Formats: sequence, C-alpha cells, structure tokens
Amino acid sequence: METERVSSAVASIGRTVLVRLAPGEDLFGGLRAVCERHELRSGRIATMIGSLRTASLVCVTPDPANPGRVVYLEPRTVEGPLELIAVQGVFGRDDEKQELSIHLHAQVAGEDLRPLAGHLADTGNNRVLATAEIVIDVFDGAELRRSFDEETGFVLFKIFPKQ
Repeated sequence: METERVSSAVASIGRTVLVRLAPGEDLFGGLRAVCERHELRSGRIATMIGSLRTASLVCVTPDPANPGRVVYLEPRTVEGPLELIAVQGVFGRDDEKQELSIHLHAQVAGEDLRPLAGHLADTGNNRVLATAEIVIDVFDGAELRRSFDEETGFVLFKIFPKQ
C-alpha cells in the first residue's frame, strides 16, 4: 500500500487559550496541565515567548547505519539564563500511548545574543526562568494524532478529519 504523500483536512480554530507559566515550571509539564484542565485534544502552540533557566534541544543527523535516513542526536541541555525567542508547535494524542503528545521547535539565546534552535526535547529540563507566555489555538473539524511512520522510522503526527 502506497503512503499518501500529501495529507490534509480542513480545520478551524474553535477557541484560543492564553497561558502563563511561572518560574520553575517545565514547558511540557505546564502545557500538559493546561490541556488537561481545558480538555484540549489537538491544536497548535501559535506562539510562546519568555525566558528559560535551561533548554533541552535536539536536531536530526544522518543515520550512519541507514543511509538516506536520519536520527535524532542525544538531547543537549543548555544552561541559562536564556531568552525564549520563539516557540511553535502542535499537540495531539499519541495512538499507541493514549496520552497527549507535544511537538515543539524553539529558538533561544544566551547573553552573547547568539541564537540556538532545534526541537525541544521532553526531558523535564525546559524550565521557566521569569515567565513563559503562550497562545494555544484549539482545532475544530480535524485533529492531529501521533503514530509510527514506516517510511521515516519516526513517530509522527498524522491528520484526521473529526467524525
């Protein structure tokens, strides 16, 4: 069976949730708590700014064991203080684990003002310094669900129209 190369579904923004995470909170833990409190199943992190004590980032690299594929490097924890310049992401349910899955990409910078960017790793090491101000948009009409992707070897979000 051939994999669908381009998938899509029409969704609208059902509601927007404004969030502030206090000093010491982990970004992923805080987002999970907000999603649980407001019963959010699928949506996007439209924007997130603030500052971090630490950030845990990963990037892809060629897979030495499988040419043409990539793997993630081990997470790199960067010590702050860090400006949280920009974060975007999506969230939805993980089909296998039956829990909320959050996928975030970020740019941070230290006192040298040099940006560092990557995929935020859910390690518990993305701790707020002063604040994290977040805008979450919740999808209506379609949802993202995460499952294993044979072609890439990664667990990825796939798009599903809501019944």
